[in-house]
Amino acid sequence: MLDHQRTNGFTLVEMLVVIAIIGVLIALLLPAVQAAREAARRAHCQNNLKQIGVALHNYHAVFKRFPPGGMDYGWCRFPENGGAEVVRNGNGLLLLLPYLEQQAIYDQFDQNHAAYDSVRGDDICCAPTAMLGTLLGGNTGGNKSFAKQPLSIFSCSSDIGELFLAIGGAKTNYDFSASNSFWCADWSRADAAKQRMFGENSTTRAANITDGLSNTIAMAETLRDVYNGRAPAWSFRSWVMVGIDVGELKINNWQEAPEPRRSQLNSWGHAGSLHGEGAFVLMADGSTHFLSELTDKAVRERLASIADGQIVNLP
Repeated sequence: MLDHQRTNGFTLVEMLVVIAIIGVLIALLLPAVQAAREAARRAHCQNNLKQIGVALHNYHAVFKRFPPGGMDYGWCRFPENGGAEVVRNGNGLLLLLPYLEQQAIYDQFDQNHAAYDSVRGDDICCAPTAMLGTLLGGNTGGNKSFAKQPLSIFSCSSDIGELFLAIGGAKTNYDFSASNSFWCADWSRADAAKQRMFGENSTTRAANITDGLSNTIAMAETLRDVYNGRAPAWSFRSWVMVGIDVGELKINNWQEAPEPRRSQLNSWGHAGSLHGEGAFVLMADGSTHFLSELTDKAVRERLASIADGQIVNLP
């Protein structure tokens, strides 16, 4: 009589059960892996802001003031009331490069020419915006190529938006706290109770921030995808690239039409992030905080103003 022995191995049913179990385990582990990755990206983004904060104070130590938010715009509204005679269109982030271990990049910038050749804003909505001055050096020299370099210190890895502007230039996920006004010489003519820490040709010193460095927003996080207007570039300023107005504009104001997109801000000048229900802000003392998108507007306004005398603590 033959001795029938069972061969080792899995039956089809057993294999299907094993595959199903593996699928369940992957489904359970995947959110945890994604959460861990986002936590790392979030920490990297926050660390970028901390480094920029150190650079701001090192710049202040050398020049006894903070860098301007931007330099000599050629596209602002009512140029007859303070428009630049010599247009540079530079972003103040440029001036921080030597203090961010980016001296080699900074040395590539041609300081004898404008950072960008924007000479007119949107005359359809907001005339007059035509430049009355002249571009520094008559053109941008090689600065348009310079502006196309993406820098990791100005980029948040959580952001899924396009890294480059259609008009040329790499974007930044961090920008100065400034009024969302695009009027010429807005910072120098602003009411002291509403003045932000930065703006066109701003000259803020630590002593000017009478509400306290720890109570005043210096910079904020933003996204590279903007429906109305443009996201900011790190090297130059063009139409409505004025900075981030945390006081006036809602954090994470998402574009809702034609379909809701929780990665695209509705308009320029808003703070925003993909970290959750808020965005990081850098305070004037160099500390970083995650500010909820539900923060009351009055509180945000107090935090954005440098000398309104109405001091609030971070929520």
